[in-house]
Amino acid sequence: LKAKFAEEVRHLKSTKTPGTPGYGFVKPKSEDEHLSNDMQAKYRSGVGTLLYLVKHSRPDLANPVRELTKGMDGATMAAFKEMHRLIKHVLDTEEYGLKLFPTVDKTWELIAFSDSDFATDKDTRISVTGFIIYFMGVAVAWKSRGQKSVSLSSTESEFYACSETVREILFIVQVLESMGIKVKLPITVHVDNVGAIFLANNQTSGDRTKHIDTRYHFVREYIEDGTIKVVFVKTHLNDADLHTKNVAGELYEKHSRKLICTEVDMKN
Repeated sequence: LKAKFAEEVRHLKSTKTPGTPGYGFVKPKSEDEHLSNDMQAKYRSGVGTLLYLVKHSRPDLANPVRELTKGMDGATMAAFKEMHRLIKHVLDTEEYGLKLFPTVDKTWELIAFSDSDFATDKDTRISVTGFIIYFMGVAVAWKSRGQKSVSLSSTESEFYACSETVREILFIVQVLESMGIKVKLPITVHVDNVGAIFLANNQTSGDRTKHIDTRYHFVREYIEDGTIKVVFVKTHLNDADLHTKNVAGELYEKHSRKLICTEVDMKN
């Protein structure tokens, strides 16, 4: 990033957040300013490098980078400027990396936060799934991804996100158990939607919930056998909120400090 974009973003103002709060990519219209082939290639290169950072060391960038990936086949000048903004933030905070500072405890504990942003995509009305999973206080899995189908309510999109979180948890448990690590049960999943929690914990059905695909109801099975516990968390305390939307400075600072830090922070 520094070699390719440092000069281009040097003149930009520093920002407190990686993505513009409330920004969402919209497919180019005929009257929009399209990128030249060279600029589109540079856009793909920049977003591709950002994706690498998200995967390995900067989970705090997951949502703004996910939005930018929508323009890989055709971005606008507005999206290119948003990429520049994000790269400027990354270069300004290049000393930050994944926070690897586990809590000291006698039990092996997994904790998860799940969230969704309902019908956020202006072109398709697809909702966004976001989750973060901590093992002994260290983030070991995170995701910001558009859901595969359109949800008809915020409860449905939150339940979808919860089910995806549980699937990832089960995979992590299998990996840990293969190494002889027995995880403390039940594993707590924090969700900020009361309707989704009710669906997960109660065997009920009605006209408003029949359309929810039954494959997501496997969450109930793991609740009943004591593997999973779904609990309510206030929205401003839900770490996964960072992975479903571009949040403002105060919320970004609050959630990101649990995910990333500098080498100096680790020593202190």
